[in-house]
Amino acid sequence: MLVVGAGPVGLCTAMFLAHWGVSSVVIDKRDPTTAPPRAATSMRTLELFRSVGLWDSIDRNAWKTSAPMAGVFKDSAFGEAQRVAGLPRRHTERLATCSPVGPGIGMTQSEVQQIALEQLSTTNAVRFGAELLDLDMDETTVRARIVDSATGEPEEIVADYLIAADGANSRVRGLLGITVPDRVVVARMNTAFFRADLGDIMDKWGTTACFVRNERVYATLFSKNGADQWSSHIMDYAGKPDELTDLSHDKTVELLHAVIGDDRIDIDLHAVNAWEAALGVASKLRQGRVFLVGDAAHVQSSAGGLGMNTGIQDGHNLAWKIAAVLAGNAAPPLLDTYEPERMAAVEASLALSRRMHEGYLNRVDPDQLYDAIAADYLRGMLFYSYQPDSPNEVMRDEIRPGRRFPHHWVKPDLSTLDLIGSRWTVLTGAGGASWLAAADELEMDVQAFEVPDVISPDDAVLVRPDGFVGWRADGASPAALSGAIRRLLGHASR
Repeated sequence: MLVVGAGPVGLCTAMFLAHWGVSSVVIDKRDPTTAPPRAATSMRTLELFRSVGLWDSIDRNAWKTSAPMAGVFKDSAFGEAQRVAGLPRRHTERLATCSPVGPGIGMTQSEVQQIALEQLSTTNAVRFGAELLDLDMDETTVRARIVDSATGEPEEIVADYLIAADGANSRVRGLLGITVPDRVVVARMNTAFFRADLGDIMDKWGTTACFVRNERVYATLFSKNGADQWSSHIMDYAGKPDELTDLSHDKTVELLHAVIGDDRIDIDLHAVNAWEAALGVASKLRQGRVFLVGDAAHVQSSAGGLGMNTGIQDGHNLAWKIAAVLAGNAAPPLLDTYEPERMAAVEASLALSRRMHEGYLNRVDPDQLYDAIAADYLRGMLFYSYQPDSPNEVMRDEIRPGRRFPHHWVKPDLSTLDLIGSRWTVLTGAGGASWLAAADELEMDVQAFEVPDVISPDDAVLVRPDGFVGWRADGASPAALSGAIRRLLGHASR
C-alpha cells in the first residue's frame, strides 16, 4: 500500500491498515508533524482509537475539554461574559451517554499523529521529504514515481492500491483529473497559534472555547492543551481587506492582545496562516485503484470541528475493506461501497459546517444557532447513516443496517463497542445458542456474544469490523448468516 500524505488522516489510515495486517509506505514532501495543532478529535475518532486497542494511548495523551460545541461569547477573553451558549441540554445529555468515550476528553492532531507514528514505527515506512511526481495504474497495481526532496533521487514505488491523503490541493486528485465542482469559499481568515499564560481563565469561562467581538477584532480563542497553548481564528478586524492577506508578526500580536483584552500579556507566536474556509466534495472518491480520503476528498471549514475527524473515519472505513480484499476474504466489489458510504457521511458533516457559517454570517443569536444545529452536530459527528434513505434519528439508539451499533454497558468498563472491537461480530439475545453455533461454523473468523439486555430473544445482528451494522436477522434463521456475510463481503450469491 502507498499512502500519499502524512498528516493525521494519512497516518491514521496507515495505522488502521497495519492493525488489520496490511503494511504500507507513507510519503510526504514535508514533515506535517511539525505543523501547529489545527484540529481536535471528536468522540467518534476516539472510539475508533479505542476499538483498535489504543485506549491507554488516549489516556496518556488526551486532556480534559469542555462539552462539544460549548462556548462563551465576550467582548474580550478577560472581559465580562455576554453569553454562554452550547447545545441544548437534551443533546448534551445524549452525548454524555451515547459512547464509552464520553464528551470530556480530547486530543489535537499533534497527539493523533504522535500516536499513529508510534504504532507505525516498527511495521511501516513513513518517509518525509518524498514527493509524488506522477502515477499510473493497471488492473493489478499502481506505479508511483517519487523524488527525494533533499537529494533529487527519483524512485518508483509499486503498490496494490494508493490512498491519497495529500490535502485540499491534492496532487493525486489533480493527476487523476478529479475536480471539486461544488467548492465554495465561505470565509477568508488568519489563524494564529501561540503560547500565553492566561491564568485560570478557562475556569472562569467554564469552557475551553471563547468567541470575541469588539470594535477592533472578531475572533475565536481555543485552548489546545488545557493550559497555555492557544489558537485564534481571526475572522475580521478593522481595515481587513476582502482578499486573502497575510498578517505580519506585529499585527498578529496586536490583534491577539485585542482578543485577550490585555496588552501586557506576553505572547509567544508560533505561526500565523492565511487561509480560505471552503466547502466542497470531490466529484468522485475513487478512480481505479486510487482512493481519496480527508481533505483530498472533501474540504470543509473548521466550523463544527469535524473536518479532520471525517477524514480519519474515511481511512477507517477504507482500511478494513482493503485488508479484507487483500487477504482474500472479500471480493473486489466490497471496495465499491467506500464512495457511497463515505459520501453519505461527508454530506452529514458538511451540513453542519454550512449551517454554522450561515449563522455566523447572519449573526444569528448563539442560543438559536445551537438549537438549530444540535441534531446536525450529533448526526455529522456520530450518528450518520450509510443508508441515507432510512430514518436517521439521533436522540435514541437504533439497531439498523447502515448505522453504528449503539453503545450499551455490558458490565462496568465494558461496552458493546468493546465487545465488537474491530472484528466481524454476531450479537444475539437470550436463547441465541443457535446463532452462536452458526457464527462458529462460518469459514472466516467471526466472534459472537449474547447481549440479552440489548438484542431481543432469538434475534441477531451482524456487525462489521468498523462497528456498523451490516445485517439484522429480522425473523431469518441462523442458516441465513453465511449468505449475509458473503453478500456484505462483495461475493456473488451462491
